[in-house]
Amino acid sequence: MGKNRGFTLIELLVTIAVFAIIAMMAAPSFKAVRAQQKIDYSTKDLEKVLLQARYDAILHRQRMMVNLGQIGTSSTNTLYWSVPDEQTLSFKKFVCTSNKWQGTLIDGVKQLIFATDGTAELFRGYTDDDGNAQRQKQELSSIEVIISNGNTSKYVEISPLGKITTKDQSRQDQEC
Repeated sequence: MGKNRGFTLIELLVTIAVFAIIAMMAAPSFKAVRAQQKIDYSTKDLEKVLLQARYDAILHRQRMMVNLGQIGTSSTNTLYWSVPDEQTLSFKKFVCTSNKWQGTLIDGVKQLIFATDGTAELFRGYTDDDGNAQRQKQELSSIEVIISNGNTSKYVEISPLGKITTKDQSRQDQEC
């Protein structure tokens, strides 16, 4: 009789079980990598919209408004950027105290306006005691836009002069 070639059914099932166990161990880390990729994409997209608005304001010598967290049709002086599903957008205003940056959350931020010289103005919307919608300009010492989806976050920093930078860590408690 000749030699048997091939696999037995038991060997095949054991091999499939080992691959299944390895795949289950890799799945959680794959989810974390995918979440990080989504945040990276959203951050780059927001940075692109903000840079475009700033450049258009300077180039066309007109104020450019970016409506944040909203969906709409862009025009010559208005751009829109909405938060992707499962992600949140928040804003912090930073002040240097005791040689460290201290940030406070700003609620209701809806618009960022770039002036003709490229400087940035941030506006937050709120409802006053009479129920009327109001718009309040925020002083820009330094603004940090936080894009997160649970445990993963990225930061877009906007300086008063309109400089836009993307960072992996918050400015909170860093030296100033």
